[in-house]
Amino acid sequence: MTRADRSEPREKPAEAAPEPYDRIVGRLEKVVEELEGGGLTLEQSIEKFALGVRLAREASKKLDEAERRVESLLRTEDGGVEARPLAEEGREGGR
Repeated sequence: MTRADRSEPREKPAEAAPEPYDRIVGRLEKVVEELEGGGLTLEQSIEKFALGVRLAREASKKLDEAERRVESLLRTEDGGVEARPLAEEGREGGR
């Protein structure tokens, strides 16, 4: 193996498409199940916990991004933001 081969990560392709929120949550649920199952060693548990924290942060970031996008869609004509709960949007929209 050459030095260049070792420097390039094989697990992550360069500039991969962002993982969808639902998939992140699914992976997080699996991690929680594995941790709750109790069949892991201490080291495995620590690694799974760290992965769970990373996934939770990533999911939270996705939710924050979605909230910003929704708020930009709710901007008023005068440039202000009219923040309303999404549930309120569905009721007023008369679906």
